[in-house]
Amino acid sequence: MNEHTPHSMETEPGFSLPEIEFIQAHLRENVSDLMLRGKPTKGLDIKKLAEQIQSRQKALKKLPEWSANHKLVFPAALSVEQSSSEATARYKATLLSGDQLIDITGGMGVDCYYMQENFQDVHYFEQQPAVAEAAKYNFAQLGVNNITVHAVDSIETLKAESFSADWIYADPARRNANHEKVVLLGDCTPDIVEHLPILFERAPNVLLKTSPLLDIDLAAKSLRNLKEVHVIGYEGECKELLFVLKKDWIADIFDIKVRIINSAGEVLNKLDLTRETEQLAQVQYTKPLKYLYEPHAAVLKAGAFRTICSTYSLSKLAINTQLYTSDDLINEFPGRVFEVVAVCKPAMREVKKVIEGDKANLTVRNFPASVEDLRKKLKLKDGGKFYLFATSLPHSARVMIVTVKPSR
Repeated sequence: MNEHTPHSMETEPGFSLPEIEFIQAHLRENVSDLMLRGKPTKGLDIKKLAEQIQSRQKALKKLPEWSANHKLVFPAALSVEQSSSEATARYKATLLSGDQLIDITGGMGVDCYYMQENFQDVHYFEQQPAVAEAAKYNFAQLGVNNITVHAVDSIETLKAESFSADWIYADPARRNANHEKVVLLGDCTPDIVEHLPILFERAPNVLLKTSPLLDIDLAAKSLRNLKEVHVIGYEGECKELLFVLKKDWIADIFDIKVRIINSAGEVLNKLDLTRETEQLAQVQYTKPLKYLYEPHAAVLKAGAFRTICSTYSLSKLAINTQLYTSDDLINEFPGRVFEVVAVCKPAMREVKKVIEGDKANLTVRNFPASVEDLRKKLKLKDGGKFYLFATSLPHSARVMIVTVKPSR
């Protein structure tokens, strides 16, 4: 197998000790103020260092392990924003193992770094020489020696050379030639649907990461050999969709696995379904009971509207209202849980009879008004201990459900 090394940059990646000290000393400062200084300080390029500070500021919470290493080189802030978080990368690493891994869309290298722990050898591909060189440098600083960096086109190389692996990982670029965001698989680079045959020639398993905005069922129609879709939730948001493709998988049914994770990539809550089991799940409808449940965004993305009822013994408020209720407290529910204080009309006079003061947290679900408009109508400020849900019950009854956080 031929090894492809990145083209040389004008300067090697990395920073001198004075540069590292400057970055760490100003890590909490406003980058715009640093940029205004412009002129070199003690021979330092302030503009270059300010850009690195900006990237590290983006990475502080998202990539704590990498942020703690002062020698690493971070790409532009936008690239840091677009990279996987440490939490989601750690979770993805639990899905893959074997002797050989090929990462065909290397980028910053966060996913590759965590995945390599489960493989003997890893091949990282990245077309941009500067990005590949930085990743190679960072891998060395992190003490990783089983990743070979290739600064070439991954698809063309896989076509031309006899690579073989247990897994291929792909996170296609979701920006077009005009740098506009795209979502559909066919608009991403590389087009995985088009190149799936060559990928399966090189590995029996493919893990594909996509935007959380991608329509799962639409993608499933174009992806052959789809076995599983992992819907990843983190900090209240649906962060990623992960499609597990198996060369020898021929069934039409695929599993949907909702996984709510913590900062270590560990699963806090999970929900498993297929489209068939979702349709068959039993649902009961009722008025608001003692507790109200708002599903995590990942649960909603998975379309587990009925499954969540049968899994957690909950009732639904209405067919098109994705709020759930029960008389017993379900602590392990994947989402937010509230205790119902009152149910009233969504009118200022009625609401003010229940809440104390003029502050409340407002949510709208299946209700003909926006949060902003309703807040103005009710003359409410944001915050406080009360959580209001403006929603619709059967027969188009509009109500306001007044809740508080339950005492557990």
